[in-house]
Amino acid sequence: MPPCPLGLSELIATRVTLVLLAISLPASLRAQITLDADFDSGSLDEAGSAVIGNLVQLAGRDNYNPGNWKWTYFSADGVLNATPTFRIDDEFETGGSNLNTHAMVYSYDQENWNFFDNNSRNATANTFTFFNDTAFTSDRVWVAYGLPYPVARSVAHTASIATSPWVSPTASANSQLVIGQSPGGVDDLGRVIPQQDLFGYRITDPAATGLKAKVVLLGGVHANETLGNHTLEAMVDYLLSDDLGAAILRRRADFYVYPMANPDGRLAGYNRGTVEDVNRDPNRSWDPPLYDGQPEIAIVGEAMKTDTASDVDFFIDFHSTVQKGPGHFGFIDIDRGFHLNPFWTRLQQLEPTLQTFDADLIDDTGAKFGLFELNAGFTMTFETRFIAGENEDRFVTLGTNFGRALADTLATPTGDLNFDGQVDGADWLILSANAETDLSAFTPFDAYARGDLDLNGANDVEDFILFKDLYIATNGQAAFALLVAGVPEPATAVMLAPLLFFFRIHRRCVLRPFGEYPR
Repeated sequence: MPPCPLGLSELIATRVTLVLLAISLPASLRAQITLDADFDSGSLDEAGSAVIGNLVQLAGRDNYNPGNWKWTYFSADGVLNATPTFRIDDEFETGGSNLNTHAMVYSYDQENWNFFDNNSRNATANTFTFFNDTAFTSDRVWVAYGLPYPVARSVAHTASIATSPWVSPTASANSQLVIGQSPGGVDDLGRVIPQQDLFGYRITDPAATGLKAKVVLLGGVHANETLGNHTLEAMVDYLLSDDLGAAILRRRADFYVYPMANPDGRLAGYNRGTVEDVNRDPNRSWDPPLYDGQPEIAIVGEAMKTDTASDVDFFIDFHSTVQKGPGHFGFIDIDRGFHLNPFWTRLQQLEPTLQTFDADLIDDTGAKFGLFELNAGFTMTFETRFIAGENEDRFVTLGTNFGRALADTLATPTGDLNFDGQVDGADWLILSANAETDLSAFTPFDAYARGDLDLNGANDVEDFILFKDLYIATNGQAAFALLVAGVPEPATAVMLAPLLFFFRIHRRCVLRPFGEYPR
């Protein structure tokens, strides 16, 4: 006779008993912790790593930096209800002292990341140790040096924005926004790394056909510098948003975006180099026409030249680092005065902790390529640091502020409601035609184009006062008096009468800068 199946209450009781039994077992009798790094951007010397009871001794891969590691990312299975201690040597590229204030991260889903509770370096023992105060709540956990940004995320993000009305292929790209493919190859562990798509796309408002600034955004040159991609992604998201500054910026600038220049190295979990040449720095290979024989760099470089006709206003290359002071910073050619560029000074106002470091642009970096091959009016390498406590929301803010700084530089609203470059009678007619109108259902851009200068959801007397100040600043007091006196349509005059009366009996409003408007 077959055994009688357990009832629901018995089944629950049995599972609870098994869980309690697992918890009560000594660590030596629990499931052995196993390690794996064979996934997108994973990195660990598994053969050199070992699990000894509750201690997980890790060995970092030393590709590009012989004898030193700089990136590690792996999963650990068998950790449910456990509090293992992870340890790795402090033979860190650029020096073990860079681990003094560092904190490793962990995740249960590879999307939401937390910092370990305890992180400490022992210079005498040449070790870096990290662990949590409480047990893991899942059997598998992913652990990394810093916030990962795998190739798959870049591919998914590009696909997610491809249908935006503001996104189109660059001249070098096909309809899928692909400008070419990386060479692929075999990595230092003997794994086959398949060819990857290299993307290039343009962000702009196609309805605006006038002269526009050209901005090139580059990311993913160095394999382990993941925070640069987080920052670039957030900037792109801002550029495609309904924010008024972003909407006007799309009318005044063309953005050429190349999000992942070294996907093979990122996929393989390398420290810095490409799979084709692990010992060569791809950010010293922006030297046409040969590009040091690195195909992916050559494809991206030639695409940038073709797509922009080698004539750009801004070139920004997003990287990450562990050095150079306590905060994020830009490598900027001070001798050429680039640190005084209005964009950079505005970004430092939005991000007061950003620092400026001088870049001599001698090596064949992306920033040098931007200056000498793309004739950029401003070029920089931006470096984000892996700072303990700074999670993904920090880089969303940082990338957003990159976009806002450009918007405040190139696209600050000026009362030009029809965006023809002038504040004139045509804008006055738009303002008057929409007077005393509820605009709360419109996007910020569309509301502004109907006269909502202060973005409070309505065209009201405050907007009239703002417009008056802007008009007088541009055309003079007498010109505004003539404008008001010469309104041709009685219906319009009736609409404006309450506004004019209100203005006469109230004191003049102090105009706020664009950065203080609600968004």
